[in-house]
Amino acid sequence: MSMPEQAGKVATGALDAMRSVPLAIALLIVNIGFLVFFAYIASSVASNSQERNKTQMDLIEKLVSDIRDCRQGKGTP
Repeated sequence: MSMPEQAGKVATGALDAMRSVPLAIALLIVNIGFLVFFAYIASSVASNSQERNKTQMDLIEKLVSDIRDCRQGKGTP
C-alpha cells in the first residue's frame, strides 16, 4: 500500500471518528483558519520588513556616497 493511500485511510478514519463529535470538527476548522490567517500575517510582516530594509540600505548607500564625496572634496558649496 502506498503512502498516499495510507494517509487517505488515516484522514478518513479521523473524520469518521469526529462525525460523532461536531465540536471536534468545528475546532479543527477554526484551527485551520487560524493557521491560514497566521501565514497571511507572517507573509505581510515579512514583505513590510523586506521593503523597509531595502529603503534603509538605499539611504545608507547614499550616505556613504555623500561622505566619500565630501572626503574627496566633491561636496557642494
